[in-house]
Amino acid sequence: MSAKIELFSPGALGTCWYGKYHYLEPWAGCGHACPYCYARSRAVVSNSLSGLKTSFDKPVPLLPEKELLAEISRQANSGEINVLKLCRYTDIFTPEFTDNGLTLKILEILAASKVKRVIITTKGLPDRKTMELLKARKERFSYNAAARPSATVTGSPLAKFDACLKPLEARLKAAAELSAAGVQTTIHMDPFVAGLDDDDKALGAFLDKLHALKLNRVMFSYLLFSKGIMGTMRAAVPQAALDKIMADYDFSAAHTVLPGNEDSVSQSLRNEVIRASVEKTAGELDRRGFEFVLCSLKSVRGLDATKYKRNMICDGKFYA
Repeated sequence: MSAKIELFSPGALGTCWYGKYHYLEPWAGCGHACPYCYARSRAVVSNSLSGLKTSFDKPVPLLPEKELLAEISRQANSGEINVLKLCRYTDIFTPEFTDNGLTLKILEILAASKVKRVIITTKGLPDRKTMELLKARKERFSYNAAARPSATVTGSPLAKFDACLKPLEARLKAAAELSAAGVQTTIHMDPFVAGLDDDDKALGAFLDKLHALKLNRVMFSYLLFSKGIMGTMRAAVPQAALDKIMADYDFSAAHTVLPGNEDSVSQSLRNEVIRASVEKTAGELDRRGFEFVLCSLKSVRGLDATKYKRNMICDGKFYA
């Protein structure tokens, strides 16, 4: 039988926290339709979408709502799940389910469950009731808002990266409100595109916004290429701009993000490109007094991280 998305699944060994966490995937597909999203090309996602007779941009819950909520409650109260990440293949704030209240129902169950920590990473926008829940249970939740510096630039060649997202200002203001209320909040600059997101104009304007909103925790991770995203990337990014971006990548080498999972094979930036970009970006974050880490810093050869005020290597707990 072909593998499909599981409602709860353990984290993969070799990634954040070395597997000491679980994922929750309440539905297959995502309403944000980001062109760089790796999830749409993963076999487990494709198999689930096929079984649910839907497409990636038309998400469908894995189970009927009553069954879904009951099963989430059962497993969240089993005592076997301590740290839970939302989500790996979708976004808990997919607009349809935020609007119809399903997201809130799920988070209410988790807030009342035996799960000790719920880590939300999102490109979405919580509704008011959900905001109040997160603030009321700040000891239970962490909130990671994914946003990119080039989203502040009018006419950016990456404009379609954000075409299906709520406005950046609203998403950052929601993050700031949660942070001010005591919810651990981190801005995740992802996917960070060397040459565009580290551009002086883009990065400076973005960090100015964060500073004004008192959002002082940042992590960043770079765009990875894979066969599965080439079609959507070509449709979203003007050809000349895409060619320029891809010229910075080493397509002669590939690494498997998840051990034993061949559809996670990806290509990364050439080392000299990522090192220069990291040094520039980290230097600016450091100069402005941000707390920050870089995902996968250990893979950047020749980078002297000792010159920064804090350890930049993410141990998986910075954003948790």
